[in-house]
Amino acid sequence: MQMTSLLLVACLLLAACGAEPAAKHPKTLLIGIDGVQLQQYEALGNDTQLKRRLHYTLAYTGGITGQASEQATLSGPGWMTLLTGVWANKHGVTANNESQRLNPAYPSLFKRLRQALPNAYLASVVNWSPINTAFLLEDARDNDVRESGLSDEQVTVRALQILDSQAADFTFIHLDEPDQVGHSSGFGAGYQFALREADDRLGRLLDKVEARAYKQPQEDWLVIVSTDHGRDYRGKDHGGATEQEKTVFIASNKALNAGLSPPRKGEDNPGFNGLYRHAAQTSVAPTVLRHMGIELLPEWELDGTPIVDETSAHNAGLKVNGSAGISH
Repeated sequence: MQMTSLLLVACLLLAACGAEPAAKHPKTLLIGIDGVQLQQYEALGNDTQLKRRLHYTLAYTGGITGQASEQATLSGPGWMTLLTGVWANKHGVTANNESQRLNPAYPSLFKRLRQALPNAYLASVVNWSPINTAFLLEDARDNDVRESGLSDEQVTVRALQILDSQAADFTFIHLDEPDQVGHSSGFGAGYQFALREADDRLGRLLDKVEARAYKQPQEDWLVIVSTDHGRDYRGKDHGGATEQEKTVFIASNKALNAGLSPPRKGEDNPGFNGLYRHAAQTSVAPTVLRHMGIELLPEWELDGTPIVDETSAHNAGLKVNGSAGISH
């Protein structure tokens, strides 16, 4: 009997040694901050969530000027490009007109995730209502949460509630105050204050994700932060095709891999100080889809490629107080 017990223990130990680690459950928080000029954000200094806790890269919006992908640097086209992975010539939202709807042939992350993961908990909580009530009216109909017209603070509190008490497989939130202040007063103390407030809210959200990941280590969290467009030289307007208006950023808690977004050749890269060499706004959606375990199919005709290196051991958790992997 004693020998039998020893053999049983030995077999169990061998089985444990050969067992594969439990699969991680992917989760994504996508934070959109409207109308952020990256240079102004960087001017806040090194003690920001962007600098201390995230990897970030320069990126461009507005498509390629003079080609089919060219689009206005407006909020409607920008947010739909970020959420679909294609430019406006495909997704169909070319302006801020609230009669426009997303082209069903090029669905957003919400529909693609719902189709691939029928039981996923999907949430969209926004300050600027047309994202939910116009452009995504049909596309995100099956969301578990779709709330609109909240203040930035209300958006943040609601997101914290979702992250605290729900499955929160994919959560998109939209903060708008930097854009509102920019339109009223341009660059200046008010805009800097709005950016600082948005950065503080970003910190609260990162804290919540970090705490949840600690309590639930089986979850693999991707956080992406981006914006819909830049601003003109005064900071009051946008919509055109200047370098400042086309310049955006993509930030993540996971290391960015620029090699996953091949630079354009020189002859296809006129002007804008080489801006097209950097990641495109269309890279956000495929990055999310791949993290969520969804195969990117050629027939989707995505205009971007994933830019987060999911294979890196460095990506085991949130980046905290480091600078490796950041490109400007």
